[in-house]
Amino acid sequence: MAFDTTDYLSWYVPRIRREDGALNLHASGVAPLEPEDLDIPEGNPWLMALSFENKLSKRLGCPPEEVLFTAGATGGTLLALLTLSTRHQELVVESPIYEPMLRQAERLNPVRRLKRDPARGWRFDLDEARRLVTERTSLVMLTEPHNPSGLLSPRDHVLALADHAASVGAQLLINEVYHGWSDAPSYHGAAPNILVVSSLSKLMGAYWARLGWICGEQSQVSRLRTAHLNYGMASAPSAAVGLAFLRKADTLTKRAQTAAREGVAVVDSWVQATPGVTWQRPEAAGFGCVTLPPGVDDVALAEALHDDHCVLVIPGTLWEVPGTLRISWLQADPSSVSEGLSSIAQYLSD
Repeated sequence: MAFDTTDYLSWYVPRIRREDGALNLHASGVAPLEPEDLDIPEGNPWLMALSFENKLSKRLGCPPEEVLFTAGATGGTLLALLTLSTRHQELVVESPIYEPMLRQAERLNPVRRLKRDPARGWRFDLDEARRLVTERTSLVMLTEPHNPSGLLSPRDHVLALADHAASVGAQLLINEVYHGWSDAPSYHGAAPNILVVSSLSKLMGAYWARLGWICGEQSQVSRLRTAHLNYGMASAPSAAVGLAFLRKADTLTKRAQTAAREGVAVVDSWVQATPGVTWQRPEAAGFGCVTLPPGVDDVALAEALHDDHCVLVIPGTLWEVPGTLRISWLQADPSSVSEGLSSIAQYLSD
């Protein structure tokens, strides 16, 4: 697949640009916080990125030498791939996964896919993972909590995978952009060969500021920091905005967690009451993957909801899971979520 192809975002972006008040059941993060809602600090622009890393490291509970500020989690993922994946070696990437992560990997090296099975609670099979990760593997990519299911893998499975990867000289890169909704500990520091990427986007609404990071063992982050110079210097304006977000971090995190808790109860009740619809209730996110009755075209359903009902959802086909919808509830109040779900039920009934 060419790097300039992204089926998911090519379908998604034109639809999220609607300005007619369409009901948002698609966004996997909270509503964006606007610049005027922030008290953005001033100071030496050459030190701003370092200041952000220092404040961020305190929030993450790790030394600043183990954290590197990147242009979103996507930027952190690309930096890890460019730095740590050796030419002609293989990459192991979970399936399903956020498409840009897959496209980045495919552009650099041969890719093998580690399937998360909905029938197994969206878990990956550890024996299959060990078969896929060989001495030819340089990097393994997971998302915890997983997208689009919102579920966590058993921690012992992930650590066993990290141990196996280490035995063949491979790194485990874990995307934790949804970790703020979870009580589970981060994987940062859990094994020397684990690297974690994350951002403030989903949890705090900092999408436009591109406030991501990658963290890991100090020598690895030092190597990534040197490689990051090939991107150019870190953005001082974004770092300043990041400091302002961190001042509000506790309030914004509580807002996100409350929205997730209230919304998941609404959707779970709807799933239980709607014939033919099932899901694995998410553990740690503001979205989940709903399985539709057999024979329902998820893309046609999503397009009909968009065109006829002004309801925006994500068809699972664009996430490598046909026959499902990813439904989110972080940017709509519970009554609006119920209204959107009623539209879906009406379509299925018709």
